[in-house]
Amino acid sequence: MYKNIAVAYDGSEGSRFALEKAVELVKALPDAKLSVIYVNEESRESIGYMDPGTASAPVISANVDSNYAQFMPPGIGDEGFSPPKEYDNSTVEYSKHMHTSIQQQLDARNTTASVLALEGNAAKTISAFIEEQNIDLLVIGNSGKSGLQKFFVGSVSKKLIKDSPSSILVVK
Repeated sequence: MYKNIAVAYDGSEGSRFALEKAVELVKALPDAKLSVIYVNEESRESIGYMDPGTASAPVISANVDSNYAQFMPPGIGDEGFSPPKEYDNSTVEYSKHMHTSIQQQLDARNTTASVLALEGNAAKTISAFIEEQNIDLLVIGNSGKSGLQKFFVGSVSKKLIKDSPSSILVVK
């Protein structure tokens, strides 16, 4: 049946229900592997300056990750990098908080899972993750948005149902 199950978690009541349902599924399917993913949609550019002798312009990168790091010349980002003075580590704090919260819930249910932090647009990032990781089933919570809020904000659940390459279980 399902071998790779992922649950999208954002701390909302709907995502907590989704996590509970995903844990139930994994316990019923002992060969299944569970991944809990959360997405930080707050992105900021990283700006650093290299030593004057090696560069004449700032090195700017938007969300450089391991996929792009392989194309960077050796030494970029090692020495000479200085974070902006107004550096805000709220992204790091958010990730720590989410990871701790998820791990506590998994421990309380005596469940083993991979807990992964992703960055970017939630719907696109989750869709790409489930395609890359060959996820059989994505478990998501219903956002609970209604009326004008749903119209203006849009629903990640709705976008995932439309764009996801895997089966989706929406938990209410």
